[in-house]
Amino acid sequence: MNRLQKYLLDALGIEVKEKSFPNKNLGALPLYLRSIYKFKRVSLFERQLILLVQNIDEYLTADQYRKHIKQIEQTYNLPVILVLETIESYKRKRLIEKKVAFIIPGKQMFIPQLLIDLKEFTAASKKKRETIQPAAQCLLLFHLLKENIEEMNFRTIAEKTKYTPMSISRAANDLAEREICRIEGRKDKQIIFDADRRTIWERALPFLQNPLKRKIYLEDHCETNLLYQAGYSALAFYTNLAGESFECYAISKTDYMYLEKHQRISATNKIEGQFCIEIWKYAPGILAEKKIVDPLSLYLSLKDEKDERVEFELTKMIERLW
Repeated sequence: MNRLQKYLLDALGIEVKEKSFPNKNLGALPLYLRSIYKFKRVSLFERQLILLVQNIDEYLTADQYRKHIKQIEQTYNLPVILVLETIESYKRKRLIEKKVAFIIPGKQMFIPQLLIDLKEFTAASKKKRETIQPAAQCLLLFHLLKENIEEMNFRTIAEKTKYTPMSISRAANDLAEREICRIEGRKDKQIIFDADRRTIWERALPFLQNPLKRKIYLEDHCETNLLYQAGYSALAFYTNLAGESFECYAISKTDYMYLEKHQRISATNKIEGQFCIEIWKYAPGILAEKKIVDPLSLYLSLKDEKDERVEFELTKMIERLW
């Protein structure tokens, strides 16, 4: 019993026997469809069905799957079910939206023709994070503020943002899961946004988080090129709002630990001091200009401040970007 048959037995309580699709019956289909898929026939709840198993490692979109299945169903007048080993969550959602029947053995079965929609739920499954991971947020803001990344492969993006290719891959998947972007390509994958910058920002905003991890205060100024103006100090640069009496700077957690390890940071205080240091979840220098944190990260760090003047200036600052 193969993996698919075992999954159907466990999920539906029925034993399904696969039958090879006669080669002579495949002549009515274009050669490219015969090369992409293996065809099998099964009987499920007394309904004859065609199982479509992708047999080449080629990236196909949900629309391409739907187009292929529609052509096969029209040719043989039988329901077609796509069988996949794995698929990205955002593409799985698109298949469901387009009512494309599919089975992912051990994980999910969606066959609207038979009113079947089964998902795997386990106690160990993790709840999806409400916010995207810091690397994904930094990647998104880099696209919105610094450079269009849509025609770059993941390695090129990694070189520009100082992340590893693996981190970029995870960040891209994080964005795609929330339908902020989609991913195309098999080897040289690319991120596609399909919207203008303002629309992307508004679509992503519910998932974005405050980049600030924690604050500390210094009595003496720390001379280092790893610091970037942040907080009200940066807001005074971007708007007409006056800055605070003390200066505020942002630094990444990694860079802060480096300064602390080499004793380049003087005694700190968690409550007050002459200089405020914000330790960020991603490196502010990736997005900063002129040693000042970027306006979108700044907005996210201050948007919950209970000050009408700050709220007004933040809104104006964002509007000027688009």
